[in-house]
Amino acid sequence: MSEEKCCCSKEPLGSIPIMRIFDRLDMLFDKKDMAEAGRLLEYWEKEARALNDRRGLLEILSEQVGYYRSMEDKEKGLRAVEEALSILDCTDDGDSVANATIYLNCATTMKAFDKTAEAMPYYEKAKEVYERLLPNDDVRLAGFYNNYATALDDLGRDAETKETYYKAVDILKRIGGCSELAVTYVNLALSAHSEESIGDEEKEKEIEELLMLAYDCLNDEKLARDGNYARTCEKCATVFGFFGYFLDKQELERRAKEIYEANGN
Repeated sequence: MSEEKCCCSKEPLGSIPIMRIFDRLDMLFDKKDMAEAGRLLEYWEKEARALNDRRGLLEILSEQVGYYRSMEDKEKGLRAVEEALSILDCTDDGDSVANATIYLNCATTMKAFDKTAEAMPYYEKAKEVYERLLPNDDVRLAGFYNNYATALDDLGRDAETKETYYKAVDILKRIGGCSELAVTYVNLALSAHSEESIGDEEKEKEIEELLMLAYDCLNDEKLARDGNYARTCEKCATVFGFFGYFLDKQELERRAKEIYEANGN
């Protein structure tokens, strides 16, 4: 990729207010105003380019990577991934947790769009930095293990998948008060499911127990009923519906809807 494309050869003329942008994005996501979030990202992408602010552009591209993944826009999502990785190619020194998070975000989007094998080197880049630089009780490390395990599952690496999910469980239990633990349990339930597991009483019992653990997590009164909780409920609701727990699915969707409405949507 050319130097011009990744902006590495240009002197910056200024910088975009990235923290203020992120605060505004969080507000939009908390009320599920996805259209406005998309417009905001497009606006600041143009501003970052006009200013030759490659760090700001990289942060915006990383947000777009996740945004287009959630909107299921494969073309734009993979285009944002390609450009973010091209910038990292000429700026990353291998000692930045922030950059590792962008590698993880890119890998997760590649996986979502059926490019799991191609995503693995970027998962591995994130893994090396996270495990070296983050404390072993950091929620970001748990988030990494959760994402990485889904990729391992796609590749049929069953033993590694389960081991990695339980690394996330261990961290989240130690931290406490994390709705992400529910996501880990429903991911484990999905991982345990296969054509062979249908009618297998032991496997079906394991799946049921994992779903109940997830539901118990979401009923924890210590959890803040905020936008993150709403998004977690939505993720888990889909899995409960997949396994036929329709009343639980409806309840989780109701909780998410109430939060989004209270936040202004």
